[in-house]
Amino acid sequence: MTMKIFKTTAVALAMVLASACTLDLREDPNAVQLAQIDVNLSLNEIQTTFAGFYNGASGVGEPMVRLTNSGGSRYNNVFTPVGFDGIWSTAYSTFLQDASKLTEKADAAGLTYHAGVCRVLSAYVLVTLADYFGNVPYSEALKGSDNFNPAADTDQSVYEAAFGLLDAAIANFNTASTPIPTSPPFADLYYNGSSAKWKKLANSIKLKMYLNWRNFNAAQAKEGIEGLLTSADGVIAAQGENFIFRYGTNTTDPDVRHPNYGAYIAGGGTYMSNHLNWMMLYGYDMHLEARPGDPRMRFYWYRQTTANSTNPNEMRCVTEQTPLHYMFASGGAVIYAKGGVPPGITTDASSVAWTRTYCYPSGVGYWGRDHVDNQGIPPDAFLRTTWGPYPAGGRFDANQGAGVTPSMGMRGAGFQPIMMRSFVAFMLSEAVNNAAVTAPKTARAYFSDGIDYSFKDVRDWALNGTYGTNAAAASPTENSGITAFYSQANYDADVTTYKTRALAAYDAQADADARLNFIAREYWIAAFENGVEMYNLYRRTGKPTGMQPTLDPNPGAFPRSWWYPQTYVTLNNKADQKADLTSKVFWDKNSANLDF
Repeated sequence: MTMKIFKTTAVALAMVLASACTLDLREDPNAVQLAQIDVNLSLNEIQTTFAGFYNGASGVGEPMVRLTNSGGSRYNNVFTPVGFDGIWSTAYSTFLQDASKLTEKADAAGLTYHAGVCRVLSAYVLVTLADYFGNVPYSEALKGSDNFNPAADTDQSVYEAAFGLLDAAIANFNTASTPIPTSPPFADLYYNGSSAKWKKLANSIKLKMYLNWRNFNAAQAKEGIEGLLTSADGVIAAQGENFIFRYGTNTTDPDVRHPNYGAYIAGGGTYMSNHLNWMMLYGYDMHLEARPGDPRMRFYWYRQTTANSTNPNEMRCVTEQTPLHYMFASGGAVIYAKGGVPPGITTDASSVAWTRTYCYPSGVGYWGRDHVDNQGIPPDAFLRTTWGPYPAGGRFDANQGAGVTPSMGMRGAGFQPIMMRSFVAFMLSEAVNNAAVTAPKTARAYFSDGIDYSFKDVRDWALNGTYGTNAAAASPTENSGITAFYSQANYDADVTTYKTRALAAYDAQADADARLNFIAREYWIAAFENGVEMYNLYRRTGKPTGMQPTLDPNPGAFPRSWWYPQTYVTLNNKADQKADLTSKVFWDKNSANLDF
């Protein structure tokens, strides 16, 4: 009897093992199977992974365009191939893989909203990869064990594929979805279920693509942009249409605060850009008549001290002379550097603006670093300037001059400014000014709109903690402290002065190229914490001019595209590393010398 039981058990076990072996042969155990995907949970994961991809890509572009400081000593070692492994892995191993699977399942189930979101975000990721690296895998990618060595597609063909994804996404949003499952709950972290806003975003991404495409084929770009402007769907123009990813205040399990808020937890953090500080402090002479410079400065940055150190152990450069390859005033004249004349800064050599173009812009506590300065770290973690409420969720600068703590300001509940309405306005200004696009407004009017949108959105975020883009509650604010220190009336008056002077400077320019320099200046400042769009703008136009040079007078070639990630060239037998960083992406026909 015992032997019969044993034999019966053995046979049953063998059948189970045989069945298991059959399943292993039919399905890749390392791949996500469509039947395993919960559409709502997967959409949540895709949306948050996208934000992580954007944050990584923006962090690469920002220091190159002097929005923040960077490490390294020369352009070719600011970022190494290993440094791009994270962006690449996030894009290919996680985001694009998961988005492709969810799109397939959503298409089959008629979940058009899910499919549309996936296609818009995928297009953005693919375009960013092409903009940063040039030729990248796409048509042979995302096939799992069927192809471990996908060949790279040309960057132009990746753009063409992205245009197709955006068209398909708009078609998705124009088609009613089958009923969306309610458990687990559906959550649109960007637009709270608004198909109309997603279509505006899709068109706005096309706009930025066409501006790049213009350098490759101007006629196609002009036709494409004019098509967007006559589309019933439109582009991003209202505050509630801003494309942002919001963070919260939770500190553990998980920590959902803005990545840059880490500076409030341990001190230190990224060094701010001395050049951006300088351009905002002295632009259009906004430091005169008792004004504190550009009104946005107190929202962008928080100063931990209101006086710069004179101790070289805290700030090494305070005892050093301005390098001879920098801009400076001498003998009653301004000596401009290799980058040319900075728009919006007076040419009067006696202005205080020219007193300090190296080390720090003034003595009132704006404590950052110059471009590509890799000196050692002194004991300045609670002295250097850090992030303010816009957009990192930090503290408003009301001359407190106190070191940061983990509970200050908006407590990390900031956002990623991925595509703001001000960006779109400045892009339209560029399109009308330089691409002869027929549009409802003039280039000057779009330029004016961009300035208005930026100033309003910066202050409104700090006061209200929301733009109403999604269903999340408003972030904590310092509303009362801000209004007591910098009243709405005073802010509006300063903004009016700034805008009047900016428009006068724009009107004084003799030609479209000179006007573009001021469009680029205002776009650059408005795009604080968006390195993706600014890296493109700078390569596309070579503007704004007058950028601070690197600390090393011989920095090598400016990165016209980036090293391929180390994992890509090591693991893919069809990939070869670039010889240097001079390789241009297909649309970069700009001849401006950026090697300074």
